[in-house]
Amino acid sequence: MAAPSHILVTGGTGKTGRAVVAGLAKRGIACRIAARTPSGNSIHFDWMDRNTYADALAGIDAVYLVAPVGILDPVPAMSQFISRAVADGVRRFVLLSSSAILIDGPAMGQIHRILAETAPEWAVLQPSWFMQNFTEGHHGETIRKEGKIFSATGEAPVAFIDADDIGEVGAACLASETALNDGVVLTGPSSLNYDEIAKLISTVAGRDIAHIKLAPSDLAKRFTAFGLDEDYSEFLSKLDALLASGSEARTTNAVHELTGRKPKSFADFAASHAHAWRDNR
Repeated sequence: MAAPSHILVTGGTGKTGRAVVAGLAKRGIACRIAARTPSGNSIHFDWMDRNTYADALAGIDAVYLVAPVGILDPVPAMSQFISRAVADGVRRFVLLSSSAILIDGPAMGQIHRILAETAPEWAVLQPSWFMQNFTEGHHGETIRKEGKIFSATGEAPVAFIDADDIGEVGAACLASETALNDGVVLTGPSSLNYDEIAKLISTVAGRDIAHIKLAPSDLAKRFTAFGLDEDYSEFLSKLDALLASGSEARTTNAVHELTGRKPKSFADFAASHAHAWRDNR
């Protein structure tokens, strides 16, 4: 069967969505970029608004799925969208999940199961934690403003991965003539703990960055102060605490196997993003 040629990228202006769009463009494949807050050539799409589904899906044969941000239970909306998409003729789905979430687990684990049972063709990307967590969001802000990284991970290493590598895998799975029809764990080339991450950032930023170890409850309070919903903050802090067990220390060769290129190391990522950690207090 021919590879999909009309692709919808949900979350198309986000971390991995942008990289998926770029990866498709390299392959000469145009796509429809969907975002809750559209700009430029993107269209308006809101998981929680069914009225946005029809325009997003018109003429589409493959979809990159990114869950709505900040929603603890995205399953009702996403499952409804997938059912609509299959009925409309979409044959391939590539879902962004997490290495911490197995099939039948919460949230994306449920969507993983739905795709396995109902999608004609599918793939579930299960990346480890993003390197971009240190340039954007909570960690990015505390590094710039306080010179600190706060976590509940203790001494445990994590195989951080560049979102660009995730996006390249997503583009490869969307554009391939053969569907993966499986989940795949994606990691960077090595595992580093947060103390080691702080040292690497300190080197390129030219100032001392410290890793502050917190209890999960205290980390949740920081997330809430950052502006996240209390329940979502608690969820994130519990995920962080899971890392303390070493659950994200393993590495895989999946990025290289699926794209032909090796995943970026954190040292290379840090060197190319030094500007993101300038002191802007």
